[in-house]
Amino acid sequence: MFKHLLCAIAALALSAVAVSAQAKLEVVGGETYDWGKVKPPKEGHLEAEIKMKNVGDRPLRITEVRPGCGCTKTDPDKTDLKPGEVSTMKVKLNISPSNVGPMTKNINISWADLEGNDAYKAYKTSNTPLPTGADTAVRAGYIWLKCDVQRAIMYSPSMYFSFSDLKLGQEATSKMELTNNSDQEIIFSDWTTDGGLVCNQASRVALKPGEKLAVVVKVVPAAKGNYSGGVKVKTTHPENPELDLKAYGFVMESQSPVFQGTQPKAK
Repeated sequence: MFKHLLCAIAALALSAVAVSAQAKLEVVGGETYDWGKVKPPKEGHLEAEIKMKNVGDRPLRITEVRPGCGCTKTDPDKTDLKPGEVSTMKVKLNISPSNVGPMTKNINISWADLEGNDAYKAYKTSNTPLPTGADTAVRAGYIWLKCDVQRAIMYSPSMYFSFSDLKLGQEATSKMELTNNSDQEIIFSDWTTDGGLVCNQASRVALKPGEKLAVVVKVVPAAKGNYSGGVKVKTTHPENPELDLKAYGFVMESQSPVFQGTQPKAK
């Protein structure tokens, strides 16, 4: 009886060890890499070096590194990590000319127990039976890349005019606010428009640091379908010698049921 009890206790202890022993990957310094406030890089991207550590008590394998839209990566220098080992990976966050303000992108990282992953591969390729208790699970996590792009001229709500309710032959309005985010005065001059836009700004305007300028455009669409236009203005700031503010929308007939609220009655 006592012998059987000892065997049962030993079996439970071994089971507990097997459950608690696990490969675990963590990003050194935290799962978020934040560049903070940055000026637009001349190279068109920001770079960082990410370190990933096996903080578990079993060897692991990094099975996949999948970047989200807008960021690139290089392959880790190590994919198989013993407990305590570190893998290093360089990442790039692309900054396009239209990016302004806070940005957040992510990279998906997947990993698995090394022995369990080998056993699963053998099972898939040659139908080798999986060992009892093999840990074949693939785990995943994210690395978050953040920055706050600070441009000399900031745009709100965006850097283009959006018309959401264009109707054939009816006037529509869109607004943009420009902010001088630099430490020097910026002069705006030589305003021009296309696409039939009429702009409230036409003369020379000087903005001191921190000041804002409302730019309001109006248009009366003359044709159905996709609409595009724009406003161009020259500035005295070396980073932005000229702004090209695009305008977009879709024109529908003013008598369309979409704008009437009810379907036309049959005669």
